[in-house]
Amino acid sequence: MKLYLAGSLFNEAEIAQRKKEGIILKEKFFNLNVFNPIEQPFNTNKENLPTPIDIFNGDTKEIVNCDIFLADITNNDPGVIMELGIAIALKIKHIICVNSDIRIKSANKYEIPTYSMNHYVLGGILKYGKLVYSFKDALNEISKILVKK
Repeated sequence: MKLYLAGSLFNEAEIAQRKKEGIILKEKFFNLNVFNPIEQPFNTNKENLPTPIDIFNGDTKEIVNCDIFLADITNNDPGVIMELGIAIALKIKHIICVNSDIRIKSANKYEIPTYSMNHYVLGGILKYGKLVYSFKDALNEISKILVKK
């Protein structure tokens, strides 16, 4: 099975988190092929950056070919939300979204989080995938998927 790992990549903390997640996923699920955009060669050689079309085509190809789409949507990154929309449109069977913003569970008393989440996006996640509140929760969901395989 193949997993696509989506998440913001625009500061040192986000880059470090995506790299850490990639390592954890590969160590925990050795039979899972993980595509992590931060690990692409052009992200290590900034002198030969791809065009926006190259990035769109390359990442979309990987989404098309994935079995599990895992996205950190905590920062509402528009690129990640677009990737999520593509995964939903393609009917990727397993969509897991992480929103680890600690305010979600404490900001109000609703069963479904409403703080800081666009309800259209939230509706798509709830209809076609699973919303979790930590990367650890996402790992548990992936384990369930792989057991059923």
